[in-house]
Amino acid sequence: MKLKSLFFLLLVLYSCDNELNVIEDYKDIPVVYGVLSTSDTAQYIRVEKVFVDPETSALVLAQNPDSLYYNDIDVSIQREDGAIYQLEKVDANLEGYQREEGVFAQSPNYLYKIRTGDIPLVSDNEYTLILHRVNDVTPVTATTDLVGASKILTPSSSIGFNYVQPTRIRWRKGENARIFDIYIQFNYRERITSSSDDFEKKSITWNMATNIPSTSDDIEEFEKVGIDFYSFLVGNLEADENIERRADDVTVILDSGGVEILELNRLNDANLGITSSQDIPVYTNLSEGRGIFSSKYTEKLERIELKAATLDSLANGVITKSLNFKI
Repeated sequence: MKLKSLFFLLLVLYSCDNELNVIEDYKDIPVVYGVLSTSDTAQYIRVEKVFVDPETSALVLAQNPDSLYYNDIDVSIQREDGAIYQLEKVDANLEGYQREEGVFAQSPNYLYKIRTGDIPLVSDNEYTLILHRVNDVTPVTATTDLVGASKILTPSSSIGFNYVQPTRIRWRKGENARIFDIYIQFNYRERITSSSDDFEKKSITWNMATNIPSTSDDIEEFEKVGIDFYSFLVGNLEADENIERRADDVTVILDSGGVEILELNRLNDANLGITSSQDIPVYTNLSEGRGIFSSKYTEKLERIELKAATLDSLANGVITKSLNFKI
């Protein structure tokens, strides 16, 4: 789903909207990125602002934390039963979440946080994000229905990757799941050839599929020719005759996203064909400003064995033979 990239697009496009420079000079515009997930130990909501200033470049403003963050804002989440849960402002840099270097100021990296154990996240319940700004009577809100648990059905215990035959992934979708990503985490070991040292455990993750829209009310499936798996490995692992490797198993990871993520991706895909001379529509499900408040669920199926034919292809196949996998 590449949500971070899509959020970046939201912020940059909205910052650079020439029409806003004329109509809404000096008005702060909230931009929000929040995706609830029962799979995480804490929920983080990013709340920033685009401060439109005809005298200063948006790229310059983005490097100024005072222009990027609200000094005084109240962020909370309300369940459909009316219960309200306050979020705490934290510097994510201090919690191990460094902001990537780029257009926006890296430090501080303010987010709003609540521990998952402190807010009941129940599948198919409605949750509303509420932002209260100082001297602004009307709050900014966004509502989403929580995505439920999806269950991977195939594979169950083993998986194979064939050069010409497709590898199939099947799953039962959770409530409100509308878009999916599939990842294959390949677990292996390596050491220096002829060394008596223990093998070092490593893993590498293949993005098998991204932005798969839901096509069923129950069982979903996706398939891809296995040669892409081997091509990924040879393109991301070093071919070195002094390194020997052993394949262990794989973890199948399924990300399920809500309808808001689906709509954001659809609009982003549509924008790819729009020229710079045209108005670019920007997605939002906020009552004011721009951004996304949605939910997702991550399902992991671990310790899936690789079939014998796949192990042979890793060790002896024309694509990955140079990676020195041993059976």
